[in-house]
Amino acid sequence: MLLLTYWIMTLCCCLYAAAKGGVTGRLGAAIILFKTVAGVLVTVIQPNWQVTAYSLLQVDAACLVAFLWLSLRSDHHWPLWSTACQFLAVAIHVTTLVQPELTPKVYQGLHNLWAIPMQLFMLRGIVLDRRFRRRRGRMIAA
Repeated sequence: MLLLTYWIMTLCCCLYAAAKGGVTGRLGAAIILFKTVAGVLVTVIQPNWQVTAYSLLQVDAACLVAFLWLSLRSDHHWPLWSTACQFLAVAIHVTTLVQPELTPKVYQGLHNLWAIPMQLFMLRGIVLDRRFRRRRGRMIAA
């Protein structure tokens, strides 16, 4: 049930971002969809959380670079917050390299923890950007 809720939330956030978020929203939604789908495929192929999931680390590192690029190219603030969440997801992998005795449930839980705030930052940022643009448009027209 929790997984179904996550997938519904992901699809709703990404559809909203694609429809209302402009170019930055579409790129952010694409990165999140790629991260989600690639993460599922990687965990199906390598479901072992006992050791560092190098394939998942590669996916997360690629998404971190993509979000960082989006943050540097965009004039919106929400990509920076999503980049921070993605950085924390990568940091969890690095932690397992430094401390390999990390409990697998903790590793899996901490890795998946940052996906939800990342999407909520994107959603909230797009809503605030749209609200700001509407208010600014009214001030210019007045």
